[in-house]
Amino acid sequence: MYIGRILEQNYFDVRSSETISSGLEKMNEVHTNQLVVVDKTDFIGIITEDDLLGASDERKLISSLTVSLRFLYLYEYQHIYDALQYMSAHQLQILPVLNKDNVYLGVVTLQNLITALNSTLGNQNPGAIIVLELGKNDVSFSHIAHIFESENVRILNSAVRDIPDTTKVEMTIKVDKQNISTLVASLWRFDYVVKATFNDGSQDSDIKERYDILMNYLNL
Repeated sequence: MYIGRILEQNYFDVRSSETISSGLEKMNEVHTNQLVVVDKTDFIGIITEDDLLGASDERKLISSLTVSLRFLYLYEYQHIYDALQYMSAHQLQILPVLNKDNVYLGVVTLQNLITALNSTLGNQNPGAIIVLELGKNDVSFSHIAHIFESENVRILNSAVRDIPDTTKVEMTIKVDKQNISTLVASLWRFDYVVKATFNDGSQDSDIKERYDILMNYLNL
């Protein structure tokens, strides 16, 4: 999803010709500690509450603080994953968005971003979550997908992260079903380590106990 599709307009902007006092009032009004300074459609920068509170005179214009502005933005055609990474790296509550001609269009808020990510990941759909632990050289998406398909379970989304200080990765998979007991059994059968499951309709969340039950079954 492009970030241009999730913009907020005319709520988080102030002009450089406005006073510092009006900037603080606007922050209070929209419940944020960051605002975008814009002159017509020209993006000037991001100003923070600390910038405004640190001013010696609230009657001065915001333009007197332009040296403090953070010149951070993305373009409307960039992906929401870019926005997530950028906002996290720079600790932004709002992300200014420009078009290809560098004209200011609006902002992406954290709430906009969370809603968009939830939709992109298919997370609004009911289903169980499976967490696997794999060696970095043992990740075979095609084989894992084949196991899921053989159990008539559709993968809604997946994510992989490195486990710090190890040679392993953690794969989190959201599926379209809650009853996944046979799928978990199949994963164990193929020597995949199932670290945890969530929203699977089971009152028993102890993976080790499930593993022991499976082993007893296979030994019969």
